Amino acid sequence: MTAGPALRPIAEPLRLAAMEVTDLARLGDRLQGVIASLSANSGGRPDPGLLIEAQAADLMSQRLVGLAAFLAALAEAAPADASIDIYEAVMDLTLAEQARRLGGPGHAPAAPAVPVDGGDLVLFGD
Repeated sequence: MTAGPALRPIAEPLRLAAMEVTDLARLGDRLQGVIASLSANSGGRPDPGLLIEAQAADLMSQRLVGLAAFLAALAEAAPADASIDIYEAVMDLTLAEQARRLGGPGHAPAAPAVPVDGGDLVLFGD
C-alpha cells in the first residue's frame, strides 16, 4: 500500500485515464439503450425531452471516446524518462475503486484525510 509519493512514468497514468474514459464511454452507450427502452415503453408518441436526452447521451459517449483517444495519444508521445507523482491526484478522487484503477499496479491509496460522504441510495418507485 502506498501512503506517500508514487512516481510513475507519465505515460502510465495517461494510459490508465484513457482506459477509464473508454469505460465511461461504454457506460454512456449503455445509458442510450436504457433511454431508448424507456422511450419505446412510454406508449404512444415518444417524449421529445427523452429523445433530446438520448441525443445528449450519444454526444457524451462520442466526446468521451475522443477524450480517450487524446489521452492515449499523449501517453504514446510522452517521453519515456518523464515521471510524475500521482499520489496527490489519486488522493483527491472520491471513488476508491477509481483511485485504485488510476493509481496503477501496486498503488492502493490510503483512506482520504477527510471522510467522504458516500451519497444516498435513491430508488425509483411509485
